Amino acid sequence: MTNDDFPIGRRVASWRVRRSMTQQMLADRLRRSKSWVDKIERGARPLDRYSVIQELAHVLRVDPEVLLGQQRSTPAGTPDGVDDIRAALARYDTPQAPPQTDELRRQVGHAWLAYQHAHYGQLVRVLPGLLDAAQGARSPELLVQAYRITSSLLVKLGEADLAWLAADRAMAAASGDPTLAATATIAVAQALRAANRDPLALTATQSAANRLLPPSSRPGDHEVGGFDGDQSARQPHDHQDGMKV
Repeated sequence: MTNDDFPIGRRVASWRVRRSMTQQMLADRLRRSKSWVDKIERGARPLDRYSVIQELAHVLRVDPEVLLGQQRSTPAGTPDGVDDIRAALARYDTPQAPPQTDELRRQVGHAWLAYQHAHYGQLVRVLPGLLDAAQGARSPELLVQAYRITSSLLVKLGEADLAWLAADRAMAAASGDPTLAATATIAVAQALRAANRDPLALTATQSAANRLLPPSSRPGDHEVGGFDGDQSARQPHDHQDGMKV
């Protein structure tokens, strides 16, 4: 019997173990009880709401279709497609293409929606081409957004060092624009947190705030606090079918 033939609860348990989580850790991240997780994994409680499956998939860093048994999962190790993203991040000679800003903005918006809905497998496949297009278009705004999506996805896939590289590229692409630089810094902070460098992540977040506020309004360390507050401070805002910074 393959993993895709298992009941959904068994697939949840399998991916939980792959992600080195206990039932209590998974429960905490879902804001549910350990008993709830145990019943889901044993099949004693039905898992028939897609919104809950999406939530589980998001925490376990897989596509919802993987939990539903509708898509072959990637074997343990580097997920398929990550090497292509790594190669795209390593390219410096992307030829400049004629500006197609509207189409590129649409593609970036769709990529962000795919990330929000935990369609990570789909996103892994499209990001290398999207990065090439964004680099070729020479649009700092869209390039920063593409790098930030890439960094966020890589954090979800457990590729913290590569996520840091993508975030650093976003910072370089910001070209001194304070708003874009602040957006890029958020990606840097997320990657640093994923790499267990929380003090540096806190410093980066404060730096992002300082770029946007006048000196008289800049927060001190005690005002920045942790990272579990308003999610809008850490995620791009939806704007029609794309993102804005």
